[in-house]
Amino acid sequence: MKALLLVLIPALAHAGDPCRSGAKHHGAPIDLDLKDADVHDVFRLLSDVAHVNLVVSDDVAGKVTLRLKRVAWDLAACSIAASHGLELDVRDNILLVKKRR
Repeated sequence: MKALLLVLIPALAHAGDPCRSGAKHHGAPIDLDLKDADVHDVFRLLSDVAHVNLVVSDDVAGKVTLRLKRVAWDLAACSIAASHGLELDVRDNILLVKKRR
């Protein structure tokens, strides 16, 4: 699995919006079963899985309940972002999470 993650990092470089229409999701598959989890904590977990750095804006808040099996981490992140009106942006290996404008 580490070899797969090492391949993913260059693919994320300068990726921009990983949630744009038609985007392919190639992140490492994960299983998540969380109830009333703080979105900050969930994005921290996803950044650990993806081996990317993370910046979450102060105005991002909320809880999320989800059950996902064998879902690409970047698709999971996009799904959470969509349910909370958030925008994701990837620059090099930094994932930025902020409120959608």
